[in-house]
Amino acid sequence: MSSPADSSPWRLEWTEDLSVFNPEIDAEHRHFIRLVNELNEAIACRMDVAVIKKCMQSILDDAAAHFDHEEALFRECGYPEADEHARIHAQITSALHETLGVFEQGTTEYACIEAGLKVKKTLIDHLLTEDMKYRDYFKI
Repeated sequence: MSSPADSSPWRLEWTEDLSVFNPEIDAEHRHFIRLVNELNEAIACRMDVAVIKKCMQSILDDAAAHFDHEEALFRECGYPEADEHARIHAQITSALHETLGVFEQGTTEYACIEAGLKVKKTLIDHLLTEDMKYRDYFKI
């Protein structure tokens, strides 16, 4: 029998469709997916809230480093949408901090599940929309 962490709403898998054709950025994106899977597994398995908060903090820390790296790459390569992408990164960072607040408030199990799914959706939507824009730019 599979655990909730293995079911489709929870588990993310890396595919080459997610590649931006930059090995460093792809590695960071894979790491993001691992962190989101760890958060969702912690929520699905009803782990202690301290574990869930630690997972969320890891995502925040990793996002900050990744966004800085990505933005430096954009400046270096003259990506024309760099400022807009950085603005979106700031919005995501703010949303992730708000989500961490949900876990810190000791809210209901449902609120934790909803927050975990929101984190996954936010990061994956960003990867599938905004990051694919620069993938296409750098492929030219």
